[in-house]
Amino acid sequence: MTKRAVGVDLGGTFIKAGVVDDRGRILSRVKIDTQYARGPDMVVARIALAASKAVERAKLTWARIGAVGLGSPGIFEPSTGIVSMSPNMPELAGLELASLVRERIGRKHINVFLDNDANLAAFAEYWVGSSGDTRDLVLFTLGTGIGGGIVLNGDIWRGAWGVAGEVGHMNLFPDGIRCGCGNHGCLEAYASAPALARRFREAVTAGRPSSMAPLLARGVNVSARDIARAAGDGDRTCRELIEETGHYLGIGVMNMLHILNVERVIFAGGMSAAGDLLLEPIRAEARRRTMPLAMRNVEIVFSKLGNDAGLIGAGGWAMRAAK
Repeated sequence: MTKRAVGVDLGGTFIKAGVVDDRGRILSRVKIDTQYARGPDMVVARIALAASKAVERAKLTWARIGAVGLGSPGIFEPSTGIVSMSPNMPELAGLELASLVRERIGRKHINVFLDNDANLAAFAEYWVGSSGDTRDLVLFTLGTGIGGGIVLNGDIWRGAWGVAGEVGHMNLFPDGIRCGCGNHGCLEAYASAPALARRFREAVTAGRPSSMAPLLARGVNVSARDIARAAGDGDRTCRELIEETGHYLGIGVMNMLHILNVERVIFAGGMSAAGDLLLEPIRAEARRRTMPLAMRNVEIVFSKLGNDAGLIGAGGWAMRAAK
C-alpha cells in the first residue's frame, strides 16, 4: 500500500503543507499565512491548520496518513525536539514544537517529526531531487538567511547536538558585520538576500551607478530579486554585486568540500532566481580555492525541486522516521 505523510514547511511569512507519497509526489498543496507576529501559540495553531487542510485537500482522512514531518528554521536538539535557537524566528526558542503541534492536531496515532528546514530540503534532494546516485551532498538555502543541510551516506547529518549544517554561520571576516546569530562576519551577513540588498544600498550611496538608483532615492525597498532582474538586464553594478555574492558563496563551498569531501553541492532558495549570474562565480571561486582532489567530479548545481524541496523532504523524512 502506498505510504503517505504530511510535509510542512514553516517560514516566517508563510506555511506550506502538502500530502506526500512514498515516491516523493505531492498529492495536495496548502499555503497559509504564518501570523508569527501573533505569537508562538498562533504559529502552532496555523501549522496544525495547514496540515489538516492538506489532508482534506488530498481527499484523505487522517487514518490514511502515517505521520507529519515539520521543517522549521533554527537549531533543534534531536533527542528532545526543543528549538534551541532560531535567529529569524526567536520566539520559537525553548518550545517543544513537535509535541505542541501533535497535541493541536489531536490525532493519537499521528507522530510529528521536527527537523531543520534545510536538513529536510537536503534529504529531498538526495531522495528524489538532483542528487542522482550521490549519497553525500551539501545543500545551501539562499533567502532571508543562509541555511544548510548535509546528507552523508544517504542520511541527514546533524552532529552531536543538532547544529551540523549551519553553513550560513561559517566565518568569513572575524571582525566583520554583525550577524543575526550574534557573531561577526558570518557568510549569512554577506551573501543572504538582505545582505545583497544592503550592499546594493551601500554601493549606490557611495556613488556607483545603477538603473535602480532612482528607486532607492524615492525610498523604494529594492530587493535581491530586483537586483538579480536588473543584473540580467545589463546593470553593471548589480551584476558585480551578484558576482561578489558568488565569490562569498564559493568560499563557503570550498570550506565544505575540504571538511566533508562531498560529491555534490546544491543551491536552493529565492536567490537562485539569479541563475548563472550567481552560479558561475560560485563555481569559479570554488575551483580556484579548493584542493584539486577535493574538487574531483564535484557538481555544483541548483535544486531541481525548487520551493517544493522542504515540503517533500518533510514528508519523506516523516515516512522514514515513522517506520
